[in-house]
Amino acid sequence: MEFAEHFAVNQTDLGILINIGISFLAGIIIALGYLFAQKKKGFSKSFLITLLLLPVVVAVVIPLIATDLKKALSLAGIFALVRFRSIPGDAKDIFYIFFTLTVGVAIALFYYIVAFVLLLLVTIMFIVLQRYVHLGHNQLLKITIPEDMDYDGIFDGIFEKYLNKCELANIKTSNMGTLFVLEYQVQLKDKTQTKQMIDEIRTKNGNLTVVLQIDPDQFAVL
Repeated sequence: MEFAEHFAVNQTDLGILINIGISFLAGIIIALGYLFAQKKKGFSKSFLITLLLLPVVVAVVIPLIATDLKKALSLAGIFALVRFRSIPGDAKDIFYIFFTLTVGVAIALFYYIVAFVLLLLVTIMFIVLQRYVHLGHNQLLKITIPEDMDYDGIFDGIFEKYLNKCELANIKTSNMGTLFVLEYQVQLKDKTQTKQMIDEIRTKNGNLTVVLQIDPDQFAVL
């Protein structure tokens, strides 16, 4: 009898079970939104799984430590940031983790309307900004040259052919002073011609390293 009473479903248990179902639905929407937004740029499968299951974990954690909301939020935050312990994420991924965490907290506190309005609004805006809004932003181009090379004007013809904008931002030595690294702030005319541009630069710099920034936290090295 005591055993049956102990495992009886009370109102609190029922509320948590309902929140698990709702938060799982929210996780599916969040994960699909991220997947659609990042389809062309690529994505991490482990990160996608994190987005799917994080709201469920938060929806359970918050009620279990409901007597101390600060501890509940701290614990949920630790869960959310585990993914970034060994692999640094970029700004949008960190934002998306906290967005997912916020949705999970709102569901755990029974603010269903707030949770799903936030969910739909941020997901739609994220998809639009990632897939359809392309702002002209500077990229960083690093060209390594031998120390005895006169770099003044040597790449001008290539830059005029492939770039809308090019400004020399920094010059520094490398490899015990035997090499120079030229850093340019650039804007590409056509991203599909990136390889051709780098190939032409490498014919000028002795086939040394050329680095072109793709995203703020991601570089292509050729």
